This record gives sequence, structure tokens and C-alpha cells, in this order.
Amino acid sequence: MTNQRLSTRELATAALMGVLLLSSGACNAKETLLDAPIPTVIDPGAANSPAGADALRIGALSRLRSITAGSGSGDSPWMFAGLITDEWKSSDTFSQRNETDQRSVQTNNANLTPILRDLYRARTSSGEAIAALKQFAPTPPSNIAQMYTVLGIAETYLAEWFCNGTPLPDPYTETPPPSAGLSNADVYKAALAHFDTALANATATDNATQQIKFAAQVARGRVLIEMGQFTQAAAAVTGVPTTFQLQATFSLTSGSNQIWSLGISAKRWTVGDSFDVTGIIKNALPFASAKDPRVQAFGTTLGTSPLGRGFDGATNLVVDSVFLRTDPAPILSGIDARLIEAEAALKGSNDIPGMMAILNALRGGAQSLGPSTTFGKTPVMAALPTPATTADAVNVLFRERAFWTFSRGQRLGDLRRLIRLYGRAADGSDTFPSGPFFKGGTYGPDVNFPVTVDEQNNPQWQACTDRKA
Repeated sequence: MTNQRLSTRELATAALMGVLLLSSGACNAKETLLDAPIPTVIDPGAANSPAGADALRIGALSRLRSITAGSGSGDSPWMFAGLITDEWKSSDTFSQRNETDQRSVQTNNANLTPILRDLYRARTSSGEAIAALKQFAPTPPSNIAQMYTVLGIAETYLAEWFCNGTPLPDPYTETPPPSAGLSNADVYKAALAHFDTALANATATDNATQQIKFAAQVARGRVLIEMGQFTQAAAAVTGVPTTFQLQATFSLTSGSNQIWSLGISAKRWTVGDSFDVTGIIKNALPFASAKDPRVQAFGTTLGTSPLGRGFDGATNLVVDSVFLRTDPAPILSGIDARLIEAEAALKGSNDIPGMMAILNALRGGAQSLGPSTTFGKTPVMAALPTPATTADAVNVLFRERAFWTFSRGQRLGDLRRLIRLYGRAADGSDTFPSGPFFKGGTYGPDVNFPVTVDEQNNPQWQACTDRKA
């Protein structure tokens, strides 16, 4: 049976090809911690007060939105991290997006540079807010916990998306001193320490504090999974409700959801598929053609797409209709917590039936991914059979992860982890899209992003230590 959201959004999507949709987001009963306006310049002197410290906190929340489904300077960082994987394809003419799609990213990539800059800004903004809150507004401590969570999330993205040798300057000063490059492992350690501190400041039992605690728990579990500490990761997310979401929120005044802006509106990105005009794409999942309600793609990769062509005039347009212009997007969720537990069951205990019980409980629960219980819920999906081998179980787990977390910034970390912890080929040839590239040539070897040329002004930093997963 067709999900009502899909048919409704298909109609809306088709309309968007000709007219501008100006509808507001649906009412959401979940805790929305990121409903913050874009910050203006704050007088340094004005920050030396409780009100000023809270203004810095609100500004840091806006920075967090800009490193997820929002944008501080152009592309959504989540989408860009999905472009180097199989989540998205470039239907654009910009060489920066095309080379990223081809896994051959240059250090002078003008679309990547602002993303890296925004990650550092999110660290600095949250660090400054922490310092000001501790001095001028230490109560409630949950606000400090929230800022440590933002700080750790930015560091997690740096470690998941970028090469080894990423600078990590002191975030607590307005003009941090230069920093030498750190390995991804060391950046994960820094993020873990910040999530630990967040939890130490989120001990109250009121609802707002509990939401911050859940966010820190899920983020901490994600880092532990990346570090290969599976048993500890499962313990970290204990007690997080599956219904929990930490959302990035959007509006017509504070900024649009860039998944809508760059896909449906600008037509510069199209949903990835397991095939294109070159034929089968090795390793790519069929996000566009699987008809999976967790992606809710509209359009076709081959033939005549109902949405026509993308911005380049050549690539069939397929859009994700889960998130429209002002729809909030889950940065962290209870679904993520259950996926962490499933991976811990498999990799930590080789408990394939236990992993499948968790995955099938999610499939049978009509979980909410989108903006409301009316439009955001997936239908109950059929249970999957238990894989016969560990290798098959790994494939099932990461496919389920891919569809539950589509375009939420996690796919790149997942594919790198398959190389680093599961023994896949170091060049990504059995993990990332490989073979002929649909705009000419072949896919390149990149399994992460390079630190961009702006960092060459840093006298303590030379280049990426390596580009390994």
C-alpha cells in the first residue's frame, strides 16, 4: 500500500517544478533545540553578561544547523558528505560538485572550503559560549551541556569526513592559536571527552535537560562505534527512547532546508542510484529506485523522469521528498541509538539474531523521520530474514543504516568504517561507487575530504598526514 506521504509529496514536488512553494513546516511536538535565528555580530563587551552568554549559545546552535541540513556558506555539509558516497549525484555544472561526485576532490574545491570553515566556526562558537556560560550564566548547567554537545558533533564530522592530519585548534578563544594536524582517532578522542563533559552537566531530570542528555548519549555512542568500542557504544545509548530527535529547524526567515533547496528547488543534486547511463554502479545502493519509504524518492534515473532534467540539462532529476523547504531534520535520533545497538550486537558479540531483532523492530515500528507524525512516519515494513553468514549480516546492517540515515551526514563515516574496521579494500573499490563515471572518466580513489588550501596559512600545519579511511 502506498504511503500517503509519498503520494502527497509527489504532487507537491511536481508543483515545485513550476512554482515556488511557500508552505510552513508542520507542527511538531518533539523537542526542537535548534530553533534559532541566524546570529548577527555580537559586541564582545555585550557578551560579558548572562544575556550575552546566552546569545553566544543561540549563535552556536545556528552554527550547528549550518553544518547539517542547513548551510552557512553554500552547500549542505550533510549533502556534500553524501555526494562523495552513493547518496547523491551531481546534476550540476559546477566542477566542484562533479569532482566530489567522482571521488577526486581537489584541495582548492571552492564548495568544500566553506564547509570546513563552518565546522571550525561551530567549534569556536560553542567553545566561546561555554566559556561565557561558565563565567556569567552557569545555571542551568544543561546549557553548558548543550554547547559541549555541539562542540563534539562538529569534531565528529571533522573525523568522519576529513583526512588524517586535521588541525584542531583551541575552541575556547575568539582567535584560536594555530594547530598541528591530528589523526582522525585523536579527533574522535577529543569529541568523546566533550560528550562526557556534556553528560556530566546534564544530570537534572527536567524534560529540556533530558533531551540534551539523550543527544549527548547518541553522539557519544556514534563516536565509540567509530573507535571500534562496540560494547561501550551499546551501553552509551541505553535509555534513549526510539522516538527521540534532536532537530535542525528551518523557516522562510532563518533559512531553508538545503536538501530541498539544492534538490527540488535548484535541481543541482539528484538522488543516487545503483545504476545510471553507464550501467550498474559497483557498490552503490538504489536510493532512487528502491521505492523505500525512508527515502521517498520521486523521479527516475533512466528513461524520462517526471521531473525532467537537472540543472546541467543532461542528468535525470530524482528528488528526496522526505524534507521540504521548512521541514526540520533529525541531527541525532533514537533510531540512531537502535542502529548503534544493532552494530554492537553484530561486531561486538557476533550476535546476528540479536542484530536482526533490533533492525526488524525498527522496521515494524512505523518510525518518524520527517516533520510530523502525519507525513514523517514510514509505514510498517516487512521483517527481513536472518542472514546466513557474518558477511551477509554486515551487508544487511549497513544497507539498513543507509536508508534510515539517508542524507543525514552518516554515510561517509559508515563507508570509511567498513574499510577501517571490517576489512574492506583500502581504496574503497568494494565500498564506494567504483568504475565508469557517468560524466566521463572513472571514479577516483578518495575515501574522505582533504583539508583545503585555506589551512596553508597555518604555520603549524603542512598537509594531510594521509588520506586513509
